[in-house]
Amino acid sequence: MAIVWVLVCLLFLATHSVSFEGRNPEVETLIKLKNGLIDPRGVLSNWDEDSVDPCSWAMITCSPDNHVTGLGAPSQGLSGILSGMIANLTNLRQVLLQNNNISGEIPAEIGALSNLQTLDLSSNQFSGHMPESLGLLNGLQYLRLNNNSFCGAIPLSLAKVPQLAFL
Repeated sequence: MAIVWVLVCLLFLATHSVSFEGRNPEVETLIKLKNGLIDPRGVLSNWDEDSVDPCSWAMITCSPDNHVTGLGAPSQGLSGILSGMIANLTNLRQVLLQNNNISGEIPAEIGALSNLQTLDLSSNQFSGHMPESLGLLNGLQYLRLNNNSFCGAIPLSLAKVPQLAFL
């Protein structure tokens, strides 16, 4: 009887460990981002949590080695919030979410996106202070945050971003 119990336990562990293997962390992150947004036009409808590869998804661009490098959904009527989970997309170079209705604060975690070159969150409903962590984006070249409802001053840390050419 003990041998049967051990075999049942091993079978249980094997099947549950297999179900977690192959889970793409970029897929998980994108699904969490999607869950924070309201998508009335269904432009993110092909974002499938059971997918292994998000590179065929609408509004996503990827590198040749299949890492997510771009999130571009301008003028799509999106609302809701931008989750700090975006920082888990460590290969992001471009975020284009302008002309939507996304609200709340820009997550401070966005400063962890060390490869980010373009960030356009203009013409949304972001509020609060611009995060100081934007100054950590050393590769940032293009930043548009106009037509939002920010309060306070532009972070001085942005003056230290060496490649920033458009603000």
